[in-house]
Amino acid sequence: MKHRILSDLWRAEDGSATVEFVIIFPLIFAMFLTSTDFSVMMLRQIYLDRALDIAVRDVRLGNVPANGFDGFREAICSNTILTPTCAQTITVEMRPITPAEFATLDPNVQCVNRQEEFHPVLDFNPGGGGQELMLIRTCTVSNPFIVLNGWIFGAPRGPDDDFMSVSVAVFVNEPV
Repeated sequence: MKHRILSDLWRAEDGSATVEFVIIFPLIFAMFLTSTDFSVMMLRQIYLDRALDIAVRDVRLGNVPANGFDGFREAICSNTILTPTCAQTITVEMRPITPAEFATLDPNVQCVNRQEEFHPVLDFNPGGGGQELMLIRTCTVSNPFIVLNGWIFGAPRGPDDDFMSVSVAVFVNEPV
């Protein structure tokens, strides 16, 4: 009797679609979460690029903020959307460079390490105003949008495993 019940259960095909669902659904849902996480990260990057372009446009027009570095950071962060901790996590480097120096720039941009209280001191030199090539590099550090999902492949990561958004702008200081 017991053997017959077990063999009937073994041969039954009821619920066979459930097995496929249990195997496939987590993979498809993980892809959905990853694409959502990556989309938010890309939006943060796009808004950082846009905010830097707006701030650089003001500097090119000669509207350098009176409080210098802090004002420039505020100008960038005021136009950045989806990065709520921009003011605490942004680093800005602004310095004159030569065209020969541009090819040998260090590709690693200094970002804030949120595990430490120390923040890197970077150069903020708006230049002397005479035909100089100026480089501006910014970096913001943020948490993933969906904390449970850390599967954004190839995304730049900081030392404490946060996502880094790096934006670079170059312009020429025109003579007055």
